[in-house]
Amino acid sequence: MTVPRSRIDDFLAQRSLALVGVSRDGKTGFGNAVRKELAEKGYALHVVHPEADRVGDAPCAHSLAEVAGEVGGVVLVTPPAQTVKLVDEAASLGIRRVWIQQGAESPEAIARCEANGIEAVHGECILMFAEPTAWFHRAHRWAREVGGGLPEGEAHDLTRLERKLLHEVSALGLPTPVGEGPLVTEDDVAPLPPAARRYLRFMGAVGRPRVRSFLMRFEGRFLFGGEWVPCECAQYNALAPVTRVFHMRLRVKGIVPTYVRDTYHRGHGHMLGKVLDAVAMVDDASEEVTVGECVTWLNDAVLMAPSMLLAPAVAWADAGDGAFDLALTDEGRTVRARVFVDAEGAVTDFATTDRYYAPPGSKSPPARAEWRTPVAGWQSHGGRRFPTAARAVWMLPEGPLPYADFPFDPAAFFADAPPTD
Repeated sequence: MTVPRSRIDDFLAQRSLALVGVSRDGKTGFGNAVRKELAEKGYALHVVHPEADRVGDAPCAHSLAEVAGEVGGVVLVTPPAQTVKLVDEAASLGIRRVWIQQGAESPEAIARCEANGIEAVHGECILMFAEPTAWFHRAHRWAREVGGGLPEGEAHDLTRLERKLLHEVSALGLPTPVGEGPLVTEDDVAPLPPAARRYLRFMGAVGRPRVRSFLMRFEGRFLFGGEWVPCECAQYNALAPVTRVFHMRLRVKGIVPTYVRDTYHRGHGHMLGKVLDAVAMVDDASEEVTVGECVTWLNDAVLMAPSMLLAPAVAWADAGDGAFDLALTDEGRTVRARVFVDAEGAVTDFATTDRYYAPPGSKSPPARAEWRTPVAGWQSHGGRRFPTAARAVWMLPEGPLPYADFPFDPAAFFADAPPTD
């Protein structure tokens, strides 16, 4: 922890804040995420933008001087060089509280705050502390707590599904990522097929640390018993060893809670589904499930953590200008998939025949079938790209059978999550 918790609490007690560093389109960039979340939490925000009159639905001041008398503090989500200038401006205007968002800080800016008597919060994400916190920020806070990086007395607040997931993950004995992973360089991507190079650059992987694990939560809908039902999902993926733990909770007929757990770890897959989390309706650890879970790990990495694919276990192959092939070998088993990309490198679809399908209630063994995850579109968050939504579809002889729709909230993605509850 870089600052006392009392300073954080004092800043958050100021219900009227200035915010600098918001993209004028009102949608992209972390500044807009801060704007939207703080507004939803009841803060009176005074957005400052030197050129825009409005950002989204919020009117803008053109300088701190226009709002200095109306705010108790200022949140800076700006490049470090600009942060220094804004700290000096805040000091000259008598603003004595500044939150320098992670990525905006610099030793010079912090020193200027100290020299001018400004109570500065730095090295912390404001969305981790402004209550009520969203799932991702609770998880981030929890991870910081585990690592001893939060102020004394801070506690995480995980949902029941999250706790179930993390309890299972903690029993696997996975290594905890330490520090940042090595940067993905142009030398790393140079040997890859042209479509793969476009893809990695589009995803924002080049120049960023490699992801070793991730925690993700999302909500969507799932085809169950011939009906679409809403579902809540949480999952944890790791690279070494290749691991995927996926938990889903859905309510059949809107009443009966049903829990599904899909797991792949050290070459073993397992699908377990329970009504009321007590009565098993499916319990399958077959080779077909294992292969399917392994290739689903590959799909997760393609859509959410592309740097995980830059590992010795993954082979890349050219499949033309608009596609590339991937092969993941783990514990003596190899699964394959084809990834389709557009001219920019954005994934449009993922296809594999390394999954097995059996109609619900069928007595026949599952048969190999083509499985796809078409992507509706892409969004940027924190320098990375994430799908806006993806769909899971079985390509059956009688026609496509979509069975899962998952919108993505990039703020619910936590890279290098520790594997512990």
